[in-house]
Amino acid sequence: MKYFASFVSGAHSIVGDRLAKFPNAELAVEELQDGLVVFESTLKQEQLSELRFFNNVYQLLATDTAVSELPIPDLPKDSTVIVRVREGSQPTTPPDELTERVLASHLTPSAHNPDNELLLWRRKDGRMLWGLALPKAGFKMRRLEQGELRPELAHILGLVAGLDSKDIVLDPFAGYGAIVRECLQGFHCTEVIAMEHNEHLIPHLKSIPRLIALHGDAGSLPHINTRGVDRVITDPPWGEFSHMSSDELWRLYHGAFMQIHRVLRTKGVVVMLTAAPFLPDVAAETSFDIVKQYPILVNGRKATIYKLRKIG
Repeated sequence: MKYFASFVSGAHSIVGDRLAKFPNAELAVEELQDGLVVFESTLKQEQLSELRFFNNVYQLLATDTAVSELPIPDLPKDSTVIVRVREGSQPTTPPDELTERVLASHLTPSAHNPDNELLLWRRKDGRMLWGLALPKAGFKMRRLEQGELRPELAHILGLVAGLDSKDIVLDPFAGYGAIVRECLQGFHCTEVIAMEHNEHLIPHLKSIPRLIALHGDAGSLPHINTRGVDRVITDPPWGEFSHMSSDELWRLYHGAFMQIHRVLRTKGVVVMLTAAPFLPDVAAETSFDIVKQYPILVNGRKATIYKLRKIG
């Protein structure tokens, strides 16, 4: 059966590398573009919904077809449905003709917790995709706090880091814990440490099973042993929504990198998501090499995923 799925814009090479690890008999990629993959799979739909790097997965019903000829899936009569239309990345109103055809199929339109979701996606490259959304996995339905990373993006950061279940992982800017939660639940890492300076968030972090939650400053990390960490994955302040000056933000990053250099093992990896423009300069000044960088979009804002290794 054919499907298409959406993912974080800019992460196509990361997602492509992960999909290439599936046997062709289970999942074969037909088309990979920025934010979109079309594929054929023999996996159960529940398994596809559980793939943690996808935002949404859809059963492919038609491509490049006139609205008047779009197939309406055979769904239980009187079940509720929402029809979504996207022009590029922007939502728009469904054509009246499509709405009428859905109604004629004895489906009830509903915008509140519908049983089914249909998507008509007209992409900027001229492609048109018509699909039926697979039910979302439970972990993707969790209510997020303001500013908290989505689990799909946190998983992509873990893929960039090459996480292994045996790794000891540190997030020195843990916030609400999206990254450390995914290290534990998506990668089953042995030991995951969250450092957070806001003491009001510590109870929230301590509620995450198996997480080591510490109150402290990323610029000191007194509880972390020298060369005691395999991976550092973090999303530090970008400076856009804080009251910090540019100099204060530079000092925050510089202090954090100095400590990360101390606690990271010789062949360890740092993966950092940020929009701070000075990151390459701070990295070079604190003896880190940038191995790879991936420009992405986070809620429509430009940011970069950096993969770094320490020098010496």
